[in-house]
Amino acid sequence: MKIIAVMNQKGGIGKTMTAASIAYILGQEQEKKVLVIDADQQGNISMLYGAYDPEGRGLPDLLENHEREGGTYTTSELIQTTPYDRIDIIPCNGYLMNTNMYLMKTEEGNQILRLAEDLEDVAAAYDYCVIDCGLIMDMTVMNALVAADLVIVPVKLGGFEIEAADNMDEQLESIRKFNDRIRMKVLITMRQKNKTTLQVEEWLKENSGHDCFQTVIRRSVVAEKSTIAHVPLLKFSKGCIASQDYRAVTYELLRDLEGGQDE
Repeated sequence: MKIIAVMNQKGGIGKTMTAASIAYILGQEQEKKVLVIDADQQGNISMLYGAYDPEGRGLPDLLENHEREGGTYTTSELIQTTPYDRIDIIPCNGYLMNTNMYLMKTEEGNQILRLAEDLEDVAAAYDYCVIDCGLIMDMTVMNALVAADLVIVPVKLGGFEIEAADNMDEQLESIRKFNDRIRMKVLITMRQKNKTTLQVEEWLKENSGHDCFQTVIRRSVVAEKSTIAHVPLLKFSKGCIASQDYRAVTYELLRDLEGGQDE
């Protein structure tokens, strides 16, 4: 199972849409078995996949009360099905904030290895795991990054967002003490075609030093409408420009992680 985390400490850049769209394409169009993990206490990707419950079980229970830690749950017991074939989810809700405080206070063991160990239990059942991370480098996000093979960093061209990608690259250095295989790849999102953004895009791809997807995600009003409808973008509009772009990004991803994937 390949584990992909989607993370940026800037909001409003298409983080959850990126995670949800890639997971949808992998499961529905590429027929991969996909596990989605909601690691953002806002629970947005849980909402998109019809699994949000403010009082329900999910990632907080996995991190706090797994049988491995003396709790009552196995990883499989906390996985829920979604309305979409081959896509399952471990949802979350606002209780994740309490989980972060709990993990910070717990002194026994190495608390940032919990998710990686828990996912080993179900690794044989899935081809991909896609984690939608929160905006803060808290204990939950650190768990996600320690488990991940690849971190996708969505970036909206504008300046501060690019600095966030630089900061993310620096922060991964500390994660590599626990996970030396982790890589980072930048994805340009919500791109509007004008001279300035094209210049910044060229610099980012050729001179920034970051590994970047060649495909960029164009800004789409339809994409914004899909979040209001609380359904994955590709389900809402299979053929809109953002859906086309995310499909191309997923092809790039498959070529990168599997090698030679046909479109």
